[in-house]
Amino acid sequence: MIEVAFTYDFIPNFDVVAYTKVARSATQIMLSSKGFIEFRANRNMMGSPNVRRTSVWQRLSDYAEMAQSPEFQKITQDFRKFVTNIDVQIWGPSPISPDPIRP
Repeated sequence: MIEVAFTYDFIPNFDVVAYTKVARSATQIMLSSKGFIEFRANRNMMGSPNVRRTSVWQRLSDYAEMAQSPEFQKITQDFRKFVTNIDVQIWGPSPISPDPIRP
């Protein structure tokens, strides 16, 4: 299982309605993709980056297939109209503590 953490800031005076439409389209693409497990979106309570969108996938190859699709590439181009300082990190399980620890 892998997690893809996608962080960014909004450009000043961005169109919230148009951004929301693009973000929801990106989420729909993930939802219909092979190997997709989960999606979370967070706002940074301390400033920048403004947003973290995290998706969880069964395999890196599942994420790569979705990310390289023409449909997702088009959404990514549209997304860049609203955001800046984009960073993507791909995380895998820790060999020492691979599963969540809960009380």
